[in-house]
Amino acid sequence: MTGAAGLGWSSSSLAQGQAWPTRPIRLVVGFAAGGASDIVGRQISPGLGERLGQTVYVENRAGAGGNLAAASVAQAEPDGYTLMLATPGPETINPTVYDKLPFDPQKDFAPIALLCSILDVLAVPADRPWKTVKDLVDDARARPGAITFSSSGIGSPSHVALLLLQSLTGINVVHVPYRGGGPMMGDFLAGRIDATIGTGPVLMPLGEGGQLRILGVATAERSPLAPHIPAISETVPGYAVANWLGLAAPAKTPPALIEKIHQAALATLADPAVRAKLTQQSAVPTPLSPQDYAAHIKAEYARWTPLLKAAKAKVE
Repeated sequence: MTGAAGLGWSSSSLAQGQAWPTRPIRLVVGFAAGGASDIVGRQISPGLGERLGQTVYVENRAGAGGNLAAASVAQAEPDGYTLMLATPGPETINPTVYDKLPFDPQKDFAPIALLCSILDVLAVPADRPWKTVKDLVDDARARPGAITFSSSGIGSPSHVALLLLQSLTGINVVHVPYRGGGPMMGDFLAGRIDATIGTGPVLMPLGEGGQLRILGVATAERSPLAPHIPAISETVPGYAVANWLGLAAPAKTPPALIEKIHQAALATLADPAVRAKLTQQSAVPTPLSPQDYAAHIKAEYARWTPLLKAAKAKVE
């Protein structure tokens, strides 16, 4: 990602008679309707639109771990009318697990803001014997290769979360990747899989309903969203993963537009009604400036790349 200060158009462009926005703005989401990123996108888009003075509508372009959406944004005109709800995959994970990408994650996007972090949790079916993270880790150590962990796909955030758990504990489990969260949850709830690390918006309600058991949250400390649930790090020191969402635009979008959208995003995240809706989705607002957001992406890439390479994680 390039920083807003390094973009090609001068911020005086808007002062030269170019009104913006004069038509609806497209927010591209790389996953199907109903998922966590789609829900958050639809929760923030009205607030963005209200503050920018135009409708901001969600366009779902699901496929290839977010790559299809990212490619469409990278190829769009840098005029402020196309935005991307950025997820970890295209910019921090997919460059390692895909041999070739239809975009350059470091050059084709302009960061606008980090929006929020979505709580990840470690869950097991309700009929499994493990009551704590320690129970599960101890059993996995005692029975190498006997316990199955599902993910929503090779290189998905849930896969990366598992790789970190394996790296820090030395456990040997069977990774079962699915093509998306829907098929994975079907088998998981049917008891065909032993454990998974996934998003709170999907797993927490099922835990409260008794269909599965939440063993721990993936934040560095206990989450204020679920203070009664232990952090995985209480058993596995150093464990922490965050499934974040951000806002980006095509590279060379004018800095003045980047700043205007950034301010609209900050105001939207500060809205108590929006914050309440995000909390319902196990999401915590974590606004960052374009520069700090770009640094966050670089740090995430540096953190996950060695794990993915060591695991030889590749999408065929």
